[in-house]
Amino acid sequence: MAVKQNGIVAKAAQQNTAVAEHKPKATITTMMNSLLDSEGYRRRFDELLGKRAPQFVASIISLVNADKNLQAAFQQAPITIIQSALKAATYDLPIDPALGYAYIVPFNNSIKQENGSYKKRMEASFILGWKGMNQLAIRTGVYQKINVTDVRDGELKNYNRLTEDIEIEWIENEEEREKLPITGWVGYYRLINGMEKTIYMSREQVVTHEKKNRKGQYMGKGWRESFDDMAAKTVFRKLIGKYGVMSIDYRTATPEALAAASALTDDAMESIPESDSQSNIIPGEFSDVSENPASNTPNEDTSATTTPDVEQVSEDDLPDFLK
Repeated sequence: MAVKQNGIVAKAAQQNTAVAEHKPKATITTMMNSLLDSEGYRRRFDELLGKRAPQFVASIISLVNADKNLQAAFQQAPITIIQSALKAATYDLPIDPALGYAYIVPFNNSIKQENGSYKKRMEASFILGWKGMNQLAIRTGVYQKINVTDVRDGELKNYNRLTEDIEIEWIENEEEREKLPITGWVGYYRLINGMEKTIYMSREQVVTHEKKNRKGQYMGKGWRESFDDMAAKTVFRKLIGKYGVMSIDYRTATPEALAAASALTDDAMESIPESDSQSNIIPGEFSDVSENPASNTPNEDTSATTTPDVEQVSEDDLPDFLK
C-alpha cells in the first residue's frame, strides 16, 4: 500500500512539474508594464507626451523585445532603460533607430564595487542623434541659417581661430569640384539676432577625433564606409551641441509637464557612462528598421535653452550597424 501511495505521489509530482514547465513565463511586455505602473513612470510619460504616451511606451517595449542585449539590460538594470526612455520623451523625440533622432543603446559596463574591483553589468544609455539635435535647434525658432559642408583642396584661403573669420573660394564647377579631395569641413549658423558661429575641422583633426573616441583598436564600420558623412556629423554635433541653442519646446505644456521636464533634463546632464565605470559597446540586434542636450536655462526667447558640450556621449558610441 505504501509503495502504491508513493507511486501516486511520484506521478502527481511529475504532473505538477510538467504543468510548471509549460506554464508561460512572464514576458518582457508584462514585466515592463508592471514596472511602469508600480514605480509611477507611466504617469510621467503621460505628463510629457499626453495622448502619444501609449504609443511611445509600446515602442519601448518593442525595442527591448527585439534586442537581446536590451533584454539583458532590462534584467540587470531595468531602471536604465526607463531613464533613457524618459530622456527621449523629455525631448519629444522618437526612439526608432531607423529615424536617427535618438537611441537607447545597451552598454556592457564595468561597475566599480566597494572593494575596488569591477563587475560587468548590461545597462542602457540614451544617445541623442544628430538629427535629434537638429530638431531641437529648429524648435527654438532662433536660427536663420544652419549648415555644414565639406571644403575641397584649394578652397580654404584663410581661417582665424580666434575671430572665426573664414575665407573660402568655392569652386563653382561641381564636376571639377567633385574630383578634388576633401581637406576639411566647415559648420556655420546665424541666429535671427545676428549672432554668428563658424567652426572648421581639417581632415587631420577629424581623424584625431575618431581615434580618440573609437571603441577598440580599429576604425568602426561607420567611419570606414562613410568617413565623410561621419565627419560632417561630428562637425554638426560640435557646432550645435557645444555652441548652439536647443529647445525642448514645452510652450504649450501644463505646469506639471514643465516641472517633470525640468527634473528629467537635470538628470540628462549626467555623463554616460559614469566616471567610475569602464564601458564597452555591445551591438544590439534590432529587428525593426532601425551626446547630453539642453539645460533648462532660457535665453531671450523663452522657448530656447543654451546647451553644454554633448560630446561625452555621441553617435560615435553607436554600434557600427546603426551608423
